[in-house]
Amino acid sequence: MRDYGTAIETQIASLSGVMVRSLVWIAAKNRDTGETENAGFWNGLDELTITIGGVSRTYTGAGALLSLSPITGTIGLQVRMHQISLSGIPPEVLELVHGYDARLAPIEVHQIHYDPVKGVVIGDPVRILKGWIDEMPVPRPQEGGTATIDLTVASAARALTQTLTTKKSDEMQRRISSTDKGREYSSISGAVGVFWNVLNKRAAPPATTPANVNPSVNSGFR
Repeated sequence: MRDYGTAIETQIASLSGVMVRSLVWIAAKNRDTGETENAGFWNGLDELTITIGGVSRTYTGAGALLSLSPITGTIGLQVRMHQISLSGIPPEVLELVHGYDARLAPIEVHQIHYDPVKGVVIGDPVRILKGWIDEMPVPRPQEGGTATIDLTVASAARALTQTLTTKKSDEMQRRISSTDKGREYSSISGAVGVFWNVLNKRAAPPATTPANVNPSVNSGFR
């Protein structure tokens, strides 16, 4: 069960109602500079500036975030896929699509809870999803029409599916220590024959003397 904090759980238990808003935070790479920049969207009005994890974040509203598929938290290592729809109209969304490379970009989804009567935020934002953007197709709307940007998000369990590196180059090892020759021949490892106790031989194995197979020789066994 997700822990919403005492303030939010008390408000829910009071049965007086609660208003929930979703916040999406994406860290994508700028196509021009190569630097990672952040973009935030939420399904509220205007802009929202809120502190999450000690860092101030600004989220664009006014219909930028249209919908979010139900997110289920369960125990296990299964990689779950979720759908997030953004409006293709706000300039901030268009900039994300055309100005940034969002493939495998880290993404976080939080929820904030409001008191429906007082209109104030209750408790702290609750993170309900952390993962990476798996797909973000660019739609082509009809002339005069509008389009939505549908993101497919893979949950954080995908990190457990990454395989370990099987080789490391000599160049990378020299960056750690310029005199370290431990991976000097890593690029040809397994491709060139090397034989023990033979100096500077990396081709055919050394010649061997055939064993004496003359049956007339007394081997010492009866």
